[in-house]
Amino acid sequence: MTVIKLGISIPEELLEEIDKISQGLKKNRSEVVRNAITKMVNTYKKQQAIEKAERIYKEIAEDDKRLAEDFLSICEKPSAKYKTGRRTKEK
Repeated sequence: MTVIKLGISIPEELLEEIDKISQGLKKNRSEVVRNAITKMVNTYKKQQAIEKAERIYKEIAEDDKRLAEDFLSICEKPSAKYKTGRRTKEK
């Protein structure tokens, strides 16, 4: 993977927090920031996928409801009655 240097501006207090975390994890500042950004990006992608799935399942549920209502309305209508029995030969 190609690594590109990036210049960013962050509040001093946040930098101090990042440095404390870096020391605690025994990682350098860049690793900690990369890991944090990677986690945020993955969380965002997961959230987007969940929202898309929710929209799809909502549409499916609405379609299923309409289908069920259509089916039930057909079932409620009286239909033609058919007599069953044997047919006799005409003489």
